[in-house]
Amino acid sequence: MSRNSFRVAARAAVLGLALAACPVMGAAEPYRYDDIRLGAPLARLAHDLDFRDIHAAIAQQQAQHAAKPNLGRRGYGCARREDAFADVACVSHEERVGGAPTREIRLHFLAGILQQFSITAEIRYLEAVMRAIRERHGDPASAQPAAAGGYPSSRWRNADSSITAYGGQDLVFVSYELVGYAEAVKRKQSGAPAQECR
Repeated sequence: MSRNSFRVAARAAVLGLALAACPVMGAAEPYRYDDIRLGAPLARLAHDLDFRDIHAAIAQQQAQHAAKPNLGRRGYGCARREDAFADVACVSHEERVGGAPTREIRLHFLAGILQQFSITAEIRYLEAVMRAIRERHGDPASAQPAAAGGYPSSRWRNADSSITAYGGQDLVFVSYELVGYAEAVKRKQSGAPAQECR
């Protein structure tokens, strides 16, 4: 293989890795819940959802002897993470889904974009949560019947992302994930430089 052919092949391999880690917006855009959209840049969501640094908010709470930390109008506390699943994670315990209170909405950012987020609520709100997802995305592409004493699970999928929803004994859990999230996690685990997505 000539030196020039090797460069072309190497460039193609790097581009392939970049495309695997970053969403490619096609005809169907990544899934969202209200204004929380997969593939959105961290800076944009930090503004829209009024993110606060959780450590700074707790330090301010202690200094002011406040009852609770100031986590902004949407209740999101954020922190940097060292594990492979997120560079930054943000959590709110104040959001509602389909009118139902949630235990939490958790956002995971890698390479500067929202790669995955999850909604957790008490199982008594299963129908409200599922109805809210169906209203936006229609019926699931696939569903698994409930196991004995359990609840059914549902899955939505498009070219860019997926949603998986299921009920447990006490909680309903919904995970929104970009197609390239697993690859982005592998890249971080391997120590490869992050591919910044725009």
